[in-house]
Amino acid sequence: MQESLQAYLSDKRDYEYRGKRYYKVKNYKRHYYIPKEAIESLSSAPKEIVLEQNQQLKTHPKGLAKWDSGRKRIMLSENKIRVYFEPYEIV
Repeated sequence: MQESLQAYLSDKRDYEYRGKRYYKVKNYKRHYYIPKEAIESLSSAPKEIVLEQNQQLKTHPKGLAKWDSGRKRIMLSENKIRVYFEPYEIV
């Protein structure tokens, strides 16, 4: 599981903002910045993460993320109560 995630992340660009490193994930509707250490520690089980769209916002919503090794995609649920995972790609 971790080998497929590391292979997927090997050629992806990370962004730095205020001393922290982020990956940009997007699908056809939205994009988010997720901390690099949160993405690198994903597994097939859902994990709570912070979904940042804009650094100027005071509050950042929390969602769930997991790694789907079959699709080679990050799966995100934007709501912790109504869990519906959508595939996102790291840009």
